[in-house]
Amino acid sequence: MTDLQTLITTSYSELLPDAAAITEAINANRTRVGSVSRAIFSMWCGRTGLRVAIEDHARNTESPLRSIAITLEDFLRGGTTAAVDFGHPDNIYMLNVWEQAGAITSEQVQEIITLATEPDPIDEIDVKRAIWADDGTRLI
Repeated sequence: MTDLQTLITTSYSELLPDAAAITEAINANRTRVGSVSRAIFSMWCGRTGLRVAIEDHARNTESPLRSIAITLEDFLRGGTTAAVDFGHPDNIYMLNVWEQAGAITSEQVQEIITLATEPDPIDEIDVKRAIWADDGTRLI
């Protein structure tokens, strides 16, 4: 049987991939930037030297980074949330400020973002909802 004959004798629905295959394809490399725990962030700060910069800027009443530094000290001491969400624009801004101040490098910024990157899968049921209408007809 030729490819054309196969197409003619195959139903439309058989030509479309199923929800499981679509879900697998979508989720293959799907990630999002999420959070890192206080412990991981603390170790990263110590290794990169940012911990010392945080303390220095927190003590310097003239530092434009003092407020951010004090907030980070509070976090590192356990006074705020248990993790830093690098999916939040304010926290990315904070990293960029430390980079611009020369406390960390762009490579170190990318490293903490990589540590915060996590899988972001879509459930197969959501794919099915996109394919099928409530009345059972196929939407695509």
